[in-house]
Amino acid sequence: MPRTKPLRPLSEIIASKLQFAVDVLKNAPSMMVLETQLPWCHSQLYKKYMPRAMQDAYSCCSLYMSRNETNTPVIMSLLDARTDDLLSTPQPTTLIELLARAHALLLYQIMRLFAGDVRSHATANALFGTLESTVIDLYGNLYFPSPSESKELLPLSMDPIIEFWEWWIVQESARRTILLTFFFIQIYKVLQGNPSVHCDGKLGITSHSWYLSAQLWNAQSAFDFAVAWAEKDHFVVRDLDFTAALENAQPDDVDLFGRMLMVTLLGIDGAKAWFYSKGAIM
Repeated sequence: MPRTKPLRPLSEIIASKLQFAVDVLKNAPSMMVLETQLPWCHSQLYKKYMPRAMQDAYSCCSLYMSRNETNTPVIMSLLDARTDDLLSTPQPTTLIELLARAHALLLYQIMRLFAGDVRSHATANALFGTLESTVIDLYGNLYFPSPSESKELLPLSMDPIIEFWEWWIVQESARRTILLTFFFIQIYKVLQGNPSVHCDGKLGITSHSWYLSAQLWNAQSAFDFAVAWAEKDHFVVRDLDFTAALENAQPDDVDLFGRMLMVTLLGIDGAKAWFYSKGAIM
């Protein structure tokens, strides 16, 4: 087995595009514990039901936040045990359980890779294949909107709006999770100094799309979501093509997930310049 490489510091040019995303990833365990959300996991996703896979990952994130020089070996050992437990279970068949499995694996990977423990990297390497297969199974269960599709009017009564919002939360979380997973894999390759990393805009996925709309993503109720859907522009980003969004979106349309990908596309100075040109500070 080849020796696992330690993570390398980013060069200045690469850092201008990836450091923002790396910082978001590093903060993911803390954000999950404190806010029960991630840029790719909606704050309401697990409000009614959190599958066991995510319960365990949530507990590990909490422990990870408390690590120090003395307790880190024990905490990482517990993380390994929870990961082994997850891998010993069969692949789920329901969308929410499958999504929870993907979120748990992502969090375990993030904690391993950024814990500063090189010994954890070998285990993380072995898990990327499992993570990929999980999100590929997600792919077949999703609806991917087209940038050219017209914005449908939502029903006037609340019951179908609530049903649509709850469906949208799961779908959008899954769409973002798929994209984030393959993006994370590319970042990891760069951090390991892999010179063959190439991004075609699709990150190895056949095709993908997601909604760029902070108002939709941050809505905390079906009513707020319906108002944002009706009154605010929202943009569908397909295969990381931000052309329409860069031309027509406003700074308050761009949530943290959008900022992370926008910085990767434009570089940190380019992203700051876009926000400034629209009268805002990133």
